[in-house]
Amino acid sequence: MTVLLIALLAAAEPPPDVPKCPSDSDAPDVVALMKRTESLLEGRSSIAVVTMGIKTPAYERNVKMKLWTKGRDYALVRVLEGGPRETGMMTLKREKQLWNYLPQAGRVMKLPSGMMGDSWMGSDFTNDDLVRGSSIANDFTSTVDKTIEHEGRKAWFITLKPKPESKTVWGKVELILDRQSCVPLEQRFYDEEGALARRMAFSDLKQVGWRTFPMKLTMFPAEKGRQTSMTYESIELDVDVADDTFSLRRLQQGRE
Repeated sequence: MTVLLIALLAAAEPPPDVPKCPSDSDAPDVVALMKRTESLLEGRSSIAVVTMGIKTPAYERNVKMKLWTKGRDYALVRVLEGGPRETGMMTLKREKQLWNYLPQAGRVMKLPSGMMGDSWMGSDFTNDDLVRGSSIANDFTSTVDKTIEHEGRKAWFITLKPKPESKTVWGKVELILDRQSCVPLEQRFYDEEGALARRMAFSDLKQVGWRTFPMKLTMFPAEKGRQTSMTYESIELDVDVADDTFSLRRLQQGRE
């Protein structure tokens, strides 16, 4: 059985630039609320070990990976355990550019921006999801529609619509946000025609420093019989990550 390792941060309160959770408000400042939610999930940097479980009607498989992030512009994903062609594979994001390192070929392939919405390694998560391409705080206009009960919790029901300059593939996103902790409980993604394309559930909430953090994310696409879960084995947020972790030179050498 895997031992859950959580790096508990010393700070019990969020940094001064992170808005407080407006738990008592039926009509909170939605701009501040989205900023807090994004800070809660991402931090200014992170190092994590995650197991991805992919289930389809035809097969089930697991992939273990390590992730490094710094802000929204830098991210690196390295596959630690997977199939023979997957282990050692890396995905690097530097600002608006994305590369894959393919260990079998020993080479780096640059991905066109149009592939951000493509599946990552056959899962129900996209390249955009893995490297945090879209921002709920910056790429969408949000409105708090109502307060609801969701699985025994009081929550805000929020609608996010992409800004004209946004490059997101979604026509609309719905977000159910826990009022007590400001942590997401569920997210629904709609295509440009208004059809529900997928749903993501946030679960296994744990206290990590000042955050209530969802240690498991499960994506349910519209296609029945499929789902992909991402379970954090460890997570450190707001930690020092060296700049050269995200260098193209290190990626070309197959080094994390």
